[in-house]
Amino acid sequence: MSMQNHSQVSARPPRRWLRGGSVARTLLGGLFAIGLVAGCERIAFYSTSQKAPDSNASSSSTTTGGSTGDQDSGATAVTRAMLLDAIATCNLDLLDEFQKAAQELDAAAAEAKQDPAARPKAQAAWTKAIDIWQRAEPFAFGPAGPTNTPGSQGLRDTIYSWPLVSRCLVEQNIVSKAYEAPTFGTTALINMRGLAAAEYLLFYTGTDNACSPASAINSSGSWAALSADELAARKAAYASSVSTGVAAMAGKLLAAWRPDEGNFDAQFRNPGKSGSAYTTEQMALNAVSDAMFHMEVHVKDQKLARPLGIMNCEAATCPEAVESRFAGRSRTHVRNNLVGFRMLMSGCNDGEGVGFDDVLVSLGATALAEKMSADVNGAITAADAIPVEDLAQAIAQNPESVEQLHAAVKRITDSLKTEFVTVLDLELPKLLEGDND
Repeated sequence: MSMQNHSQVSARPPRRWLRGGSVARTLLGGLFAIGLVAGCERIAFYSTSQKAPDSNASSSSTTTGGSTGDQDSGATAVTRAMLLDAIATCNLDLLDEFQKAAQELDAAAAEAKQDPAARPKAQAAWTKAIDIWQRAEPFAFGPAGPTNTPGSQGLRDTIYSWPLVSRCLVEQNIVSKAYEAPTFGTTALINMRGLAAAEYLLFYTGTDNACSPASAINSSGSWAALSADELAARKAAYASSVSTGVAAMAGKLLAAWRPDEGNFDAQFRNPGKSGSAYTTEQMALNAVSDAMFHMEVHVKDQKLARPLGIMNCEAATCPEAVESRFAGRSRTHVRNNLVGFRMLMSGCNDGEGVGFDDVLVSLGATALAEKMSADVNGAITAADAIPVEDLAQAIAQNPESVEQLHAAVKRITDSLKTEFVTVLDLELPKLLEGDND
């Protein structure tokens, strides 16, 4: 449920609520480690043999510092089971919305393949699809989650692989016409397909390529031999191929969750029952919590800190590292990520649904719930305040506005990886253990 948007929240020195030890607790109850992936995938570990917190626990829980008081005994306590139900419903609605948009993109890209004048329609369909997908990014658990996490089919990267992208590989396929293979859109390397590849193919009209002079497409002269018209036609055909793939993978992801098909929905809502990927409610909530750390790893660090030159950048700034370099929608992508995070934190339907904030309130951590909700709203306001859509342009012209957005997102993630996981007795993603940034 949405909280008041307080611009400031009074804070006393925080008391860490350590039920059963620290968040990174030792292997007293037995630890089942799941997930060990490299690169950009988040690594998550789930305790499966320890006793889960009582899903009906309420006022008996100790609160975090700054709480406005004990649990309101006059209100119905929101349990973990209720939160899982709300998240499952919200996720299904979001995936259904995305699948419809992906089908529209497929149809529009097919039209643009036949008629160059239809390219703006395909661009608009891509924009609609990516906007929905960016809201879904914090929901990357279960079938969409990283490989080697519970219930994973690794489907997120098959739809949108950023930051694992390669313009040169896409351009090599333009020359070879590898995209003409019937299954290319669903089986090619993830950095050759998906929404990221479609962005370049639909929006970039230049005739240059990003491959080195020694690359075969340049050294052989095969790229230079393509006329501007032929290059545009191949880009349109390639865009149609990967858009068909996006629609197929969107349908596969939705089907994996739908009760009348793969029914992962039942596994998520009923942890501990036969067939569920999750042995406890706490394990299922930890999967959601890990997905929410998209805000730390992808948004704060990769989408903002690196382009600003704060990390992993050898120059003063690295504007070339921004997301959406060809459609120029990097600001809106961050904003939509924040909106998706808010759906989990404060509930869907504009905060009317059950969210993590309701469970925090039930545990007596009202101040933390209000602070995090206010911080998310503040970050959305900071995104809206950036005067241009392209963060690379904003960094060049008004870097303070992007720095303010980074600082606003950091306020969210600082709470997420400390008080939030402590109060809810969740575990940090393995990748973040020891991270003090």
